[in-house]
Amino acid sequence: MVCRICSREVVEVLDLGYSPPANSLLDFQEQKIASFPLVLQYCKSCSNLQLKDCLESNELYKHYFYLTPNSTTLNEHYEYLTNFLISKKYISKDSKVLEIGSNVGNYLSHIRKFVKETIGVDPAENIAKLANAKGIKTICDFFSFDFAQNLKKSNGEYDSIIARHCFAHNSSPHDLLKGAKEVLSKDGFVIIENAYALNTIENNEFDQIYHEHMFYYSIQSISVALEMNGLKLVDILISLVHGGSIVFIAEHIKEKNLVSNSVETHLEYEKSRLNEYSISNFSNNAFKLKKDLKNMINISNKKNNKIYTYGATAKGNTLLNFVGLDYKNIATCIDSTNIKQGKYLPGSKIKILNENFAFDNPPDCFLLTAWNYKDEIITKVRDMGNVDSTFIVPFPKLHVI
Repeated sequence: MVCRICSREVVEVLDLGYSPPANSLLDFQEQKIASFPLVLQYCKSCSNLQLKDCLESNELYKHYFYLTPNSTTLNEHYEYLTNFLISKKYISKDSKVLEIGSNVGNYLSHIRKFVKETIGVDPAENIAKLANAKGIKTICDFFSFDFAQNLKKSNGEYDSIIARHCFAHNSSPHDLLKGAKEVLSKDGFVIIENAYALNTIENNEFDQIYHEHMFYYSIQSISVALEMNGLKLVDILISLVHGGSIVFIAEHIKEKNLVSNSVETHLEYEKSRLNEYSISNFSNNAFKLKKDLKNMINISNKKNNKIYTYGATAKGNTLLNFVGLDYKNIATCIDSTNIKQGKYLPGSKIKILNENFAFDNPPDCFLLTAWNYKDEIITKVRDMGNVDSTFIVPFPKLHVI
C-alpha cells in the first residue's frame, strides 16, 4: 500500500477491527449491515495518516443520518471562525462563498449576512432537501474536478471555498483540491477545517477513525497535498471544537505568497510531536482504553446499574464496536436528533430514544459517546433536574464525572 497523497510507502499503525459505516443507522434491530476493516496507516514521508480501505460513496451516503446539530458549542465556534476569517480578510461583504459538504446549511446560514452570495454542495439527498427547505441554496452532488468545471461554467468563480469537516471524506484529496483550484477566483482562499491529526494522536481520540474519515490531516501532509495541486498554505487557526480541530487557509501559488507566522510556529511544534513514537503510543493507548472501559462497564452491569449512551454519533459507533459493547451491556442510546430516534446503532444494535425518555427514566450512568459536547450535555441533564446520574467520559482520558 502507498500514501494516497505522496505515493510513498505507508506502515500500518492501528487496527480497530471490522465496523459498519458509522452513520448508517438500522431501521430494526436484526437488520443486516455489512462491516468493513478499520485500519489506520502512516506515511513517514509526508506524515499523512489514512485509512487502508476506503468505501465507495454509495456505501457511506445511501443511508446517511448525520445532521449538523443546533448546538451552543457549534454556534460559538461559528462566531469564532467567522470573526477570524473576516479579520484576516479571507471573507468579505463582496465574497461569493461555496461550501463543500454543507450538510443542512447551518454554517452558511451563519455567514451569509457577512458575504455577497452563498451556495452549498452536499452529496446526501435527504440532507440537501432539508437545507434547501431552510432557504440555503444547496446542490446535491459530490464535489470533484468535473463538478467544479461545470459549476464554473454556470456560476463563475468563487472567492472563498469552505470545506468544514468533510475534506477527509474523499478518497482522492487531489481531485477535490484540483476542483477547488479550478473554481477559485484569482485572489480567493480555500478554507479547510478538519480534526487535527496531532490532537487525535495526543488525546487518544481513536473514535475519530471511521469510514468517512479517510484521512487525518497534519500541517505537513496538507502542505504537500496543496502544493501538488497549485495551492499554498498561508495561515492556520487552531480550535478546540470536536476534540481539537485545525483550519487551513490556502491560496493559489503566486510569485510571492504572504504566509502567516502561525504556519511555521505550528509546523515546528507538530514536527517535534507527531512521529513514529507518538503514533506507537496512540495504538497502545487505544487498546488500553478498550480494556479499561470494557471492565468498567462489566463491573457496572454486575451491579445491575442502568447505562445509557448519550449521542448517536459516528465516533460513538467506532468506540462501541471496537470495545465490544452492545445492547446487552447498554440499555439505550439517547440523542436529540429527530430522524435518528427509534432506529438502532449499527453493530451494537442499541436502540436510539429521545432525551425525554432519559429525563423520565434516568440511568445510573451515561457513557458520553458525544464527549466533544460534554459540558453542554451535562449542563442540560442537570438543568432538567437529574442530579444523580454519573457520566463516563472516554477521552482524552477515561474518567467519571
